[in-house]
Amino acid sequence: MKLLILCLGNDLLGDDGIGLEAAEPIERAMGTKAEVRSTSMSGLYLVELLEGFDDAIVVDSIPGDHPGRIRELTPNDLKPVQVPSAHFVGLPEAIHAARGAGLRVPRRFRILAVEIPIAQTIGASPRPEVRGALPELVRRVTEAAKEWGYV
Repeated sequence: MKLLILCLGNDLLGDDGIGLEAAEPIERAMGTKAEVRSTSMSGLYLVELLEGFDDAIVVDSIPGDHPGRIRELTPNDLKPVQVPSAHFVGLPEAIHAARGAGLRVPRRFRILAVEIPIAQTIGASPRPEVRGALPELVRRVTEAAKEWGYV
């Protein structure tokens, strides 16, 4: 069994970079039990990163009213993306397209998302209440991996 921990974010948009900042402490906590990857890519670009893994834990941010709160989601919790181009597909659409093409992508997904304010500041670092979620985020990622038999 192979586990991917995929840390997503945009380091140019302050709080939205929290997923990227989580990659290093998660990698230290997981050791060789999982492969940790981080990227600012989205949509169909994620298929290449997901291919070949049995399970995936995705770490990202999500707009919300309680900055720093961690929410657990599944791909089914995410609303479909209604856009005019395949360049803007979301994670559920990317997974569906990959499976439809016969690619081996994870069968199980967990998404751990840190709530961030809707308004972002270009070039800023994550605010303290968002960055303060990192220890709990790392704990929840390792706990999820353990539930699946990886730790």
